[in-house]
Amino acid sequence: MKKIASVFFLLFYCFFYSQDLKVSDEEIYEVINFIIKDGSQKTFKEIKIITEDPNVKSDSKYYEDKILKEFFNVKDLKVIKDQYKTINDFVLNPKYILNLRIIHKEKLLSYSPSPISFWTEFNKKHGNVAFMFVGKPLFTSDKKRVIINYGYYCGGLCGKGERVILKKEKNIWVIEKVVSGFIS
Repeated sequence: MKKIASVFFLLFYCFFYSQDLKVSDEEIYEVINFIIKDGSQKTFKEIKIITEDPNVKSDSKYYEDKILKEFFNVKDLKVIKDQYKTINDFVLNPKYILNLRIIHKEKLLSYSPSPISFWTEFNKKHGNVAFMFVGKPLFTSDKKRVIINYGYYCGGLCGKGERVILKKEKNIWVIEKVVSGFIS
């Protein structure tokens, strides 16, 4: 009887911990729209365009364990890393983005391989505006915290980006911690 109970417990444990976290589009875009609102207030140039994070890396070293271990428990680290495996597949959905034009990163990056001619081409096509970028939000197992990259570019040496941890407090997302960032 003990063996049967042990086997049952082991199977239940494996089944429970092998389940992938299901995150709905509504949950993803609730975070992204918070980031859009917060990030749009941090630039002096009008943002009219949004794209997926052009700086995303496909290897998991991009989210180093030693940094994340400070902020997340072992279970959440596993859930975040599982979500990270599909980070390059993330594509913004216009159904959920209001008041910004989406130009997917592949198209944006195809304008020119050099930063100088990129901005000439970009300004010809879209005017003298900034564009915002946002990465796929990676949720903890309870979906009360998320890590996400975002920022904006407004010219060759004009831009800012951050990797932040958000926390849901009283059903509202707030920035808990800026983990890293850049300014140009």
